[in-house]
Amino acid sequence: MFSKCNISDPCAVHLDFDLWEITGRWVSPDGMPAVTVYRNTSRKRGGIRLCLTYNNPQVVCDCTVYCVFGQYYIDLYGRIGIAYDREREMLLLSSFGEYVRVQE
Repeated sequence: MFSKCNISDPCAVHLDFDLWEITGRWVSPDGMPAVTVYRNTSRKRGGIRLCLTYNNPQVVCDCTVYCVFGQYYIDLYGRIGIAYDREREMLLLSSFGEYVRVQE
């Protein structure tokens, strides 16, 4: 599912993380759409949402982050898995690749 997994280092991609750890803005070094992960405060129970912003700022896809059997994903015309590597501070989306956190 994730391209950076390998046999020699099975913990390279961590699927066990809390969603509050990945909130913030993320950019792709490969030029993929920018990602913003935020807490939805408009609903009573809240939740975490992931927003993809393509090169044209008019095109924004705002998706709910789901958790099934401990694996996080969004549903954007198919399942896109989410992983987080704490050691390298990298967010990994299965269809888009690696993202680094934007320093504010």
